[in-house]
Order: sequence, then C-alpha cells, then structure tokens
Amino acid sequence: MLRFTVAACLLASAVAVAQDAGAAAPLPPPPADEVRRVLDFYFNGKDRGPVLVELKACLKVDQTKDSATKFECLEEVKGPVKVNTTVHGWMTWFLPKGSLYEDVTMQFAHEGTVRSTIDVKLDQEMRARTWRQQALTKKGKWTITVMRGAAVLGTTTVTVE
Repeated sequence: MLRFTVAACLLASAVAVAQDAGAAAPLPPPPADEVRRVLDFYFNGKDRGPVLVELKACLKVDQTKDSATKFECLEEVKGPVKVNTTVHGWMTWFLPKGSLYEDVTMQFAHEGTVRSTIDVKLDQEMRARTWRQQALTKKGKWTITVMRGAAVLGTTTVTVE
C-alpha cells in the first residue's frame, strides 16, 4: 500500500511539473521609454485630451457593488442581436491627472442616421470605465461612435435582426 501511495504521489508531481512547463512565462515590463511617455502624459497631458483605450458593444456590464469585475463589460456583442435589445457602448479611458472633459459624446446611429447623442463627462484620472446604453429598436446596422467635439475617437457596430 505504501508503494502505491508513493508511486501515486510521484506520478502526480510529474504531471504537475509537465503542466508548469507548458505555462506561459510572465510578460516582461514595458520598455522604459514607453513608461516615460505614459508618465509624462499622465502628469502633463491634461491639455492634450483623453485617450479612448477601448470601446465595446456590450449586452451586460457588471454594476454589482464590491464585485471583482465591477464596471467591466461581462458580455460583449459577438453577433446579431434582436430588435429592442439594450446595448451598452462600454468605454475604457486613460485620463491625465487633473483632467476634466465635458465635450465627449456617444452617438447611436441606425443606417447612418443618428438616433441619439449622449454626453460623456470624464472627470477622473488614470483609468476610467463608463458606458451609455440604447435600445436598438430597428433592424439593420447600428453604429456606436465616441466623439470629442467633431473628432471621432472610436466606433463599433452592431447588427440587429
């Protein structure tokens, strides 16, 4: 019985070592020049504007208090949705220290016609996640556009069937 237990332990540890060998090595830190540029932007870039890091069309955003995934897009739109589906235009921003941007908007357009324009106030610093939602009430192609003034910062599309 002892031999069986020892053999089982050795086999299990060999399997664990083999699994560890297949694990990806941790990524190295970014180059110093890249970090220096980001730090300079963070401390001195408030007049340069916000950076839209990511824009997604989401079906579900985590709004649960104290959740580990709070404010994250939990379910991204991956294909066509049904008429009257509420879709969230979910955004991640990188914002310089001391920033306040009140000239950012999100537009929901159906087949090229803007159906709604919603203000997006950005008044945090570092990483900010926010979203605006719209019920997509007509079949066809919907475009979610994020703008600062007249400049388009990002777009994503959703097909409604």
